Amino acid sequence: MEKKYDQISNDLALEILAKLPVKSLKRFSCVQKSWLNLLENSNFKSMYYENLKSKTAYSSSLLLWRNFYDQRGDGNNVYKKDVYLLSGEKYENIVRLVLPSLVEEYDVPGMVIECVNGIICYSETYGRKGKKLKIGLWNPKTDERKIIPPSIIIDEPGFDLEVSVHGFGYDNMNDDYKVIQCVYYIDYEFYLDGPSPIWQIYSLKNNCWKKLELEMNHNEFLEQGSVKYLNGVCHWCCEEYGEEVIVSFNLSTETFQTTSIVLVQRNDAPPIRVLVVLNESLALISSLAENSCIEISILGEIGVKESWVKLFTVRHFLEIDFPFGMGNKCDVIYFIENYNDELASFDVITGKIIHNIGIKAEWFGAWIYKENLLSFTTRIN
Repeated sequence: MEKKYDQISNDLALEILAKLPVKSLKRFSCVQKSWLNLLENSNFKSMYYENLKSKTAYSSSLLLWRNFYDQRGDGNNVYKKDVYLLSGEKYENIVRLVLPSLVEEYDVPGMVIECVNGIICYSETYGRKGKKLKIGLWNPKTDERKIIPPSIIIDEPGFDLEVSVHGFGYDNMNDDYKVIQCVYYIDYEFYLDGPSPIWQIYSLKNNCWKKLELEMNHNEFLEQGSVKYLNGVCHWCCEEYGEEVIVSFNLSTETFQTTSIVLVQRNDAPPIRVLVVLNESLALISSLAENSCIEISILGEIGVKESWVKLFTVRHFLEIDFPFGMGNKCDVIYFIENYNDELASFDVITGKIIHNIGIKAEWFGAWIYKENLLSFTTRIN
């Protein structure tokens, strides 16, 4: 009887553990020897995956930003960007959103940076060669909107200014929304080294920017959807002394940490990597071309390289080219390059395509979207 009770207790414990984020799961691994490598156990992994799917599939939608070429009959293709909300078991419910224009005289489509608490942060470039940047916040549910005032940037003779938004998120300690950006100087003519990059942070509560006295690693060419917010921290990928790292910036303390990215097989070509959020943890999708597979690894603790846990490996997947983001069913959203660039979704357990979504894209970003009826502009002093 006691043995049967122990078995029931163990099964119940595994069910509870399967519902935890990886960080918490690793903390419990010291309790019992059999729990040390639970994520290498195929049965537990399946249980963990099913819990991941049930957590998000019915409580949220998928926000999808894409850019594409609108092929016209006269042969003059037009470059466009737009935004959708997708829901339903097979993303069959598709609602197109129209981002409020930030620069009406230019009527330039916006680019989504991040979506937090139902608030979309997006930007528009305009002016000569598209060098100027405007940033806006918008809640589609309430239609509340805010154009963020421009920061003060000092020109340097002989250098072009570039501004790259590295994050948007909620500072829960100060009940504030913040945007972080990097201003850097580039010499496109002679490629001379310019002044050091300048970091700036915007506070919605104070409705102003301030300079950060930090020397963080930045990424001048952040890909769409490669900035991720999670629990008060903004994350992005970049290089540090030739090594791939993730920079994690805490919006409350306004400090940062870096985490080295786990190495892939040395006989492989450089992988394509995309940051995603999975079960309240920061995760990384790596596409390994030479081995025809993708890997999904979860970071257990910021700043600790050894805390990476490889959660899924999908092998012999030849069709996938760029694994751009996670869906709200713990599926990977990507586009099939040789199939009219149509977006599709595949199951990370079986490695099989679940369905084609029916939207084409040259490039896109995906975020989990949850409706929010609360006002965000009331925080402004």
